[in-house]
Amino acid sequence: MMKKLLIPISLICLISGINCCTSKKQEGWPTYRHDGARSGITTDTLASRLYLEWIYKPVHAPKPAWYQPSEELPRMQDDNAYYVAAADGIAYFGCSVDNKVYALDIQTGEEKWTFFTQGPVRFAPTIYKGNIYFGSDDGYVYCLKAKNGKLIWKFRAGPNDKRLLGNERMISLWPVRTSVLVDKGIVYFGAGIFPYEGLYICALDAGNGKIIWKNDTMGDRSYELKYSGISPHGYLIASDSILYVPSGRAMPAAFSKTSGEFLYYLLPQGKSGGTWGLVTDNTLIAGVERNGIPVKTSYDKTGEREGDVFASFSGSDMIVTPDISCVLTEKGIYAIDRIKYPAIKERMEHIREQRNEQGGNFYKYSNVIFSHVTHRAGPMYNGYVDIDHQELDEQFDELTQLFFKLDKEEEELKAAASKWQYYREDLNALIFAGNQVFAGGEDIVVALNAQTGQELWQEKIQGKALGLAVSDGRLIVSTNNGPVYCFGEKKPSKIKTVIPNIIDNPYSASKSASIYKKAAENILSETAIDKGYCLVLDCGKGQLVYELAKHSDMQIIGIEKDQAKIKTARENLDAAGLYGSRVIVEDWDISILPDYFANLIVSDGMIISGQITGSFEEMFRILKPCGGIICLGQPEKTKNKIPEEKLVEWLKNSIAPKPEITTDNGLWAKVTRGKLKDSGSWATLYGNSANTGCSDDKLVKAPFHTLWFGRPGPERMVERHAKAMS
Repeated sequence: MMKKLLIPISLICLISGINCCTSKKQEGWPTYRHDGARSGITTDTLASRLYLEWIYKPVHAPKPAWYQPSEELPRMQDDNAYYVAAADGIAYFGCSVDNKVYALDIQTGEEKWTFFTQGPVRFAPTIYKGNIYFGSDDGYVYCLKAKNGKLIWKFRAGPNDKRLLGNERMISLWPVRTSVLVDKGIVYFGAGIFPYEGLYICALDAGNGKIIWKNDTMGDRSYELKYSGISPHGYLIASDSILYVPSGRAMPAAFSKTSGEFLYYLLPQGKSGGTWGLVTDNTLIAGVERNGIPVKTSYDKTGEREGDVFASFSGSDMIVTPDISCVLTEKGIYAIDRIKYPAIKERMEHIREQRNEQGGNFYKYSNVIFSHVTHRAGPMYNGYVDIDHQELDEQFDELTQLFFKLDKEEEELKAAASKWQYYREDLNALIFAGNQVFAGGEDIVVALNAQTGQELWQEKIQGKALGLAVSDGRLIVSTNNGPVYCFGEKKPSKIKTVIPNIIDNPYSASKSASIYKKAAENILSETAIDKGYCLVLDCGKGQLVYELAKHSDMQIIGIEKDQAKIKTARENLDAAGLYGSRVIVEDWDISILPDYFANLIVSDGMIISGQITGSFEEMFRILKPCGGIICLGQPEKTKNKIPEEKLVEWLKNSIAPKPEITTDNGLWAKVTRGKLKDSGSWATLYGNSANTGCSDDKLVKAPFHTLWFGRPGPERMVERHAKAMS
């Protein structure tokens, strides 16, 4: 009889502990497309069957900075979803609407913490050694503690805090429109949009935010670079020694990672630029389209073009592993055998050369046939000589058969070069996790066996699946509509939907609620302004901001010095679902705001206390000409009333016109700004009806600075060659 072997429980625990210690630590998803090379590849594995665990539905859908073009492929829409970075049980994303960074519990989808910045956050954060790093349109790079969102440091690249209206938001003149890339303890990012205003490519110490190097020469060099130089926008890409800075719709620029020295600018050929890119074997693969066809072109470390990576597989996304490359095309996914492809590529290039060579003949013959049929009226008519129809038809048929043959041979070569093909249209994104390929598409997410291409599972979602991330045994999917989906290996008893609670009126319990409501009604009635931009001075806890937003369509900016009041105002307005999309509250000084932006200026502080801070000259500077209004005063039944003579005396100390005083429904003073002296107009395409190309304006003089930028964009414009019509 066999004896049972008795093993002490302590030994079992010890063995179990050894197994736990020697098991591989999960990588997580530290940044967009996993790493600084933007490979989209992780060694973390997921189950072959996943189940939807939770959906996080944010209050606001993403609002990209730039509109999509009407005809060409989107080349810089990398803030069109809330792309996620995730590790250690937390998923992070930045919001382009409410100016916040969110931390979600990966197990439940619940918010662990949020952090307000002073501008849209357009790119996924980067996780590094227990901290997260990200930039904002407010011009700052932030470092927060990953667990609780506590601010460790922040850094501004630009020379000051000057603001302007950009893409319909009040932002820094030098916004951080790149991702923040962290590599070996160094933080890299770019700031600025317009070369003539100054551009900054920076490297900071990840621990304390101190400058390692700062390249501020690119704006000065715009004259020597094609298309006026770079404009940093997109996810930064890094090789061992080079930092690649995407430049919006153009190609990236290369900088030394050690010194910040500008190395070269990849010149775009037609429409080949864009923010998409990755590095493999220290070779950059970049480009979005060429003449409407998706392309991916490789460049060596000197910037020399090595040619299209997979010329016959025109793809919008790509993953490169040592054995295979997965290319996402309009038809689906091709897994290309990297060992076989070089030999097959030579024959494919020969086919393409033949097709290009014979294409001219095909075009010539078809033109001759068309011209002869439509113009022939005898042996010779309008220069078209009578021709042998039979001979022409035979030549045309030969060319047609040749093209059929070349197409068939190319398809056979594609099949030979491919390990597998997965046919499905409307796919948008690819990643590689363990032994699976995950793809996001229109209303769907799919998983494929990486070796065979066999579909393992699919799940329906709502919207385009654009962002894919893997962490803690889960797949996290970001969509263009805003919701973030989380899939895990265990089927939950109930799918959890997390929706932030929206409060209709967060100020309903305030004793002064009726006063603010009446004040807002009086202001809107007195001024007849309900659209455009409104500035609320001394905005306190945001009650006047709320009432004006509730009863108008204005974009409202509140400024306040008391940090406790700012915190309360942000939380209340955010709870009402208004923050970022309609209103913001900041501690800005009025001096950093741009000229002429405000359609309406009011004061919260004057309503309750009868006091107002700041300079009336500064208020008038930022007021819109041709109808902008400053409206100050108090409604009836206000305790701390301001005497009329005191209000009038304060308003007189400026170049503004005489105020209009009304005592209906309280005391109100209104100043309306007229047309600027010596200003002119530009009434037609060439200035005036005489097409002189001249204006009668006497104010506009060099040097120039950006006042605002944004709409309408190219989305609904008819494209005329390389630019929109005049």
